[in-house]
Amino acid sequence: MYKKIKEDGCCLTYEVEIKGDEFLRYEERAILRVQKDAEYPGFRKGKVPIDILKKNFANSIIHSLKEIIVIDVLDDLYEKEKVFSVITPKILDFNLDEKEKKVSFKIYLEQNPKFEVKNYTDFEVKRNLKKITDEDMDKHIQTIREYHAYLKPVDEPVSKKHYLLVDYEVWENGNKVQEFKQELVDMSSPQTIIGFDEAVIGKKKGETVEFETKFSEKKLKFVVKILDVKEKVVPEIDENFLKELGAKDINDLREQVRKLLEFEELERSEKGIVEQIENHLISNNDFPLPPTIVREEMQEIFKMVKQRANITDPNVTLKDYEDKIKPIAERNLKITYILNAIANKENIRATDEDYYKELDRVIKTLKSTDEINKAKELFEKRKSYIMASITENKVLDFIKSKIKILD
Repeated sequence: MYKKIKEDGCCLTYEVEIKGDEFLRYEERAILRVQKDAEYPGFRKGKVPIDILKKNFANSIIHSLKEIIVIDVLDDLYEKEKVFSVITPKILDFNLDEKEKKVSFKIYLEQNPKFEVKNYTDFEVKRNLKKITDEDMDKHIQTIREYHAYLKPVDEPVSKKHYLLVDYEVWENGNKVQEFKQELVDMSSPQTIIGFDEAVIGKKKGETVEFETKFSEKKLKFVVKILDVKEKVVPEIDENFLKELGAKDINDLREQVRKLLEFEELERSEKGIVEQIENHLISNNDFPLPPTIVREEMQEIFKMVKQRANITDPNVTLKDYEDKIKPIAERNLKITYILNAIANKENIRATDEDYYKELDRVIKTLKSTDEINKAKELFEKRKSYIMASITENKVLDFIKSKIKILD
């Protein structure tokens, strides 16, 4: 009935030929299936004679014949060849010769990689844990101060240290082409409009300035009204500031910052350990990947890239990022396959108890009933994904218990 004609990594191609009595049996099944629902003038539904069916329902019979044969062949392939396609199988070169009573076609499948996972215990990784210094704490406290900074109006000529609240108009050949209201301009940053700095520096609140410049190869006139001049005020570390941060005094604040930075550093070092484990697993377990699954993973990554970079241009496609995204997609999939193989080999599984513990952990971070209900709904909707993620984390914990982590 079929034979394998090509195997390339996870990609399999089978050649199928049905002829003679076997073809006639399939043809009979196809005719009976069509007859069951066929309606024709002068006959009750399901009672149309076969000769009329063959003449008037030929396309339906061929469609049914193809469907029955493909399903039977795939069922037989999955059972006897021990393969299962991770994509919808592709039917290629389908050919029906009614005169010779013969059907031939090819089936293209992609299966999950088959490999024996190895070398996932008894190796070394290094924990890179940086000691938190006074300088680190000072930098973080300065960042907190900057975060709590505010803008204060000042009665001063504009300088590089100021922020300006402006309205401005853009004119071309005597016609106003654009108008912008209530724009906040940071004078300490490079300006996109050439000549803006020179035009406004030294001016005061309430003044209007005009200047001409080239913009996108066009000669434009800008009319800028200075609505307000502000300066950034970074709060001092005084009693009010400490109280706002929930600290008793400067020493208490520094202790809080130290603990936070140490926690973040520990998390960073844990990610580094996981990355080293993943690198070791990938380098010791080489296997091909299903190309369609790789492509689908690339599409998912590309969606995230577009969202994070706020890319809305429809002309930007995956092809523009393919070289960068493909290695990431392949790494993600290899790690998933390896961790799943270890889970199967070591009989590691996420349990319902693990699932509800994770749900409880998330719920404890929420405040409103609406947020909690949405979290429960999302968890239920993505239960299989969450269970798989928990399993992967349990496998990583298992590996950590079987390796040496050097400090």
